[in-house]
Amino acid sequence: MVQVRPAKEEDLAEIARLSHETLLLGREGKAVFPSRELWGELFVAPYLRRGCCALVAEVEGEVLGYILGACATFPLGLDLVSRLPLVLLRLLLGRYGPILPHLLYLLRLLLYPGPKAPRGRYPAHLHIAVDPKARGKGLGKALLSAFLECLKVRGIKGVQLSTTRANETARKLYRSLGFRLYAKKASPFWAPYRGRPVIHEVWVRELG
Repeated sequence: MVQVRPAKEEDLAEIARLSHETLLLGREGKAVFPSRELWGELFVAPYLRRGCCALVAEVEGEVLGYILGACATFPLGLDLVSRLPLVLLRLLLGRYGPILPHLLYLLRLLLYPGPKAPRGRYPAHLHIAVDPKARGKGLGKALLSAFLECLKVRGIKGVQLSTTRANETARKLYRSLGFRLYAKKASPFWAPYRGRPVIHEVWVRELG
């Protein structure tokens, strides 16, 4: 039985595990970004502290899926900036393992941003992942449906998300819940890791 509940800071480790294991276009990403702990500090913790409508899906008490959401981007940036000096110090001291692959990944994020929809029309955004062993069981749909309902209750007028052309399963889910493709862009971001550029997409949904 799938239980969807609000995510808590105590879920950081489990969400970071799932996120890290799917960061390479749905596959395990240790070769790309070695430290799961650093990944959690940079890409999970801000959502748990300053995001909105973050949820996890549990099966028999095990977290097998999550959706991290934000109703606005600024609070996430504020949280990250406040902790960044300490995180960078730990990185430089080797706390998170080898420095170079982490810095290269973060630099590529800055150099090759994906397309974005206008924040004024689509202020909310999300990240979603399901454990590979639990795919096909409806966890993604349950999470995304609950997330959209949470945004509606908060009066948010629109939401956007990023994906790639390669993730056809996720694209079908987004389309089934009313999202539409807003923009796409061929990006060299993944080329060193996949051997070729990947089409990045931004999908949007009006909430009315």
